[in-house]
Amino acid sequence: MTESERERRLEERLRLLEHQLDYLRAELLHLVHEREKNVYSAAWLIFRPLRRVEAALVDAVTPLLRGFFRKPAAPAAETIVGAPPATRATTKPQRLLVDVTATAQRDAGTGIQRVVKKITQALYRDEALPIPAIAVRCEGGRLLTCEAFVAALIGGPAGRDREIEIEPGDRFFMLSDSWNAFEAFQPAFARIRAGGGEIVTCIFDLIPVLHPHACHEVTPPRYEAWLRRALIESDAFLAISRTVAEELADFVEQNRLPHRPGLSIGWFHCGSDIADGAPAAPRPEIAAAATGAMVLSVGTVEPRKGHRVALRAFEALWRAGRDARLVLVGRRGWFEEAITAEIRGHAEFGRRLFWFDDVGDAELAFLYDRSAAALVPSYAEGFGLPIAEAARRGRPVICSDIPVFREVGGAGALYFRVNDPHALAERIIDVLDGRVIADPSAVSRSSWAEAAHRVAQVIATEDWSRKLP
Repeated sequence: MTESERERRLEERLRLLEHQLDYLRAELLHLVHEREKNVYSAAWLIFRPLRRVEAALVDAVTPLLRGFFRKPAAPAAETIVGAPPATRATTKPQRLLVDVTATAQRDAGTGIQRVVKKITQALYRDEALPIPAIAVRCEGGRLLTCEAFVAALIGGPAGRDREIEIEPGDRFFMLSDSWNAFEAFQPAFARIRAGGGEIVTCIFDLIPVLHPHACHEVTPPRYEAWLRRALIESDAFLAISRTVAEELADFVEQNRLPHRPGLSIGWFHCGSDIADGAPAAPRPEIAAAATGAMVLSVGTVEPRKGHRVALRAFEALWRAGRDARLVLVGRRGWFEEAITAEIRGHAEFGRRLFWFDDVGDAELAFLYDRSAAALVPSYAEGFGLPIAEAARRGRPVICSDIPVFREVGGAGALYFRVNDPHALAERIIDVLDGRVIADPSAVSRSSWAEAAHRVAQVIATEDWSRKLP
């Protein structure tokens, strides 16, 4: 790496830290302001005695919670329970058992659940899979079919769940997020390995270890504990982008993390098709928002998604007399009190600024189709679904200039300097005035059917992109 390249990376790292600091400062000031309003209200005089009781309960419970969420120490490779054997399975893949446990139990409506449902649906609809696939859930160490879950995805009646008997060569694909229940799968892992099978884990991103300040405080230690365990238990990882696959390999090697010998790493691209057929009629308030020069931003409201960057860019446009609209679609996440209060209390809210937190596929397709452009201002992602979704519907995409977005957007997306509202405002003006033209056809626009087929193909043919010693 040249000296100039090191200086550039250091500068970008400092910019990211400054952005994160500004975000957290805004959150802190908002919470302080809310506390002051409570302290000086008449209601505070009524509830103040109860606060003393509450404080006593918090003091009593907090040590217990800290012990529960404490970051586990990294055990040495030779002392890890279930340490990897010297050799891997030799039985060829015969079936693909797809774990959907967490999503079947609770669908939080986030990007991970969307990937789980879409991949599972496409696997069941694909009649040319290189390996048969069965969606399963884990209960008491047993693997059971998910008849109701699958029926909801592909239609038809739902039968009774039945237990799956492990067969030689089974590949167990941990598709659903398993951060909080990995230990529950140990009996299943043991039976699969006894039959010459393997464990393949889907990895969506490494944000909790690469960007811990973008996450809720309990997430990084939980994630790191899961990752260390998954590296020992998994024969392979399948990432949702080439970027994440490379980040994982580099992270393991740089930190010398214990892992199974010959750990394989591969990748696939998420699908981009949202809803079949023409969009259904939306609610009146959504139809009213989707007029004029409307820019659409889709994503959970959380620190890394860039909502404040987007808002600052549009404030500059409005000050300059531009009659552009910003429509936000996404549920509330974490560390979002300040930005959500700012959005809902903004002078333009309901006029040229809109936020919908309960949009389904049909209404989302409607919004994409009527947008002048889609905006994806995140500073960290595992893939960037809105880039692919917007491009598939023929809409130009403006996104942060980060590696994974370059992978997905390719030459077809338009980029701006990450976390720079001024650069974003200029790029939006370029698009609205027609000075630059995006090429949605050059963006990665795999269908979910293609994504699911690649998942099965990589696992069935062992088409891994990288192997670790």
